[in-house]
Amino acid sequence: MHRWIPVCLIVFISTGLWADEQTFWAKKAQNPLSDLIKYPIIARFDFGYGHKDAVNSTTSLRPSMVADVSKHWNLVNRLDLSFKYQPGRTLGEKDSFGMGDTTYEGFFTPSNDWKIDWGIGPAFQIPTATDPQLGTRKWSAGAATAVNTEAGPFVFGLRARHLWSFAGKDDRPDVNRTAVEYWLYANLGNGWWIGTSPVNMADWETSSEDRWTVPLGGGFGKVVRQRIPINLKLEAYSFAELPNDLADWSVMFSLEYLLPENALFKR
Repeated sequence: MHRWIPVCLIVFISTGLWADEQTFWAKKAQNPLSDLIKYPIIARFDFGYGHKDAVNSTTSLRPSMVADVSKHWNLVNRLDLSFKYQPGRTLGEKDSFGMGDTTYEGFFTPSNDWKIDWGIGPAFQIPTATDPQLGTRKWSAGAATAVNTEAGPFVFGLRARHLWSFAGKDDRPDVNRTAVEYWLYANLGNGWWIGTSPVNMADWETSSEDRWTVPLGGGFGKVVRQRIPINLKLEAYSFAELPNDLADWSVMFSLEYLLPENALFKR
């Protein structure tokens, strides 16, 4: 009987350590400037889209990787690739399926162990859409910035980006758009968390009635242990402001693989 006591102690201690490690990975996943390699796969469904009240669906890949720039600075590279099924928004408009535009954001961030992480850098949008209805048909550039901090179990911060078009199809509207994402997460232990991370959009080329997209909602998630940590997330949002006929509400599910920054390239 006594020989089982050390085994039980080892199992109990290792389970507790992994529970702490789950929260560690969850906080890392919630920070867009963390020194991780992230590979999230996001499925989003917008309900009540267009004149047919159909379902608009988007699958996004948003890999993020950190590179050492110097002894004191890192560069966080973030890419956004999307694949869409978009029902016709107005009467007579055809349904579309294919790839959307590709967005890149780079954040130069200090490598010091500060209590507040911050970064700033360039942003680009490349007209990779395979259908005119799925993209802008414009080359765009601008700037992006982000800040993140922690207070006990809470993680909160803000990311902002603005893009202006500088080339592309002359018959398409210019790009002059702002995106502001804020987040607040409460980590509950054992990898569980609740929180909100809406992305607010403003299109300055449209009328004031159709300018803003302001989602309200939130969700929950958990970091689970497979061969590597995986952050699972489920969120739902309605809209306080939204351009006409875009959607009534949306649901997002994501599966995010988390790797140490040197997992692919050893220093």
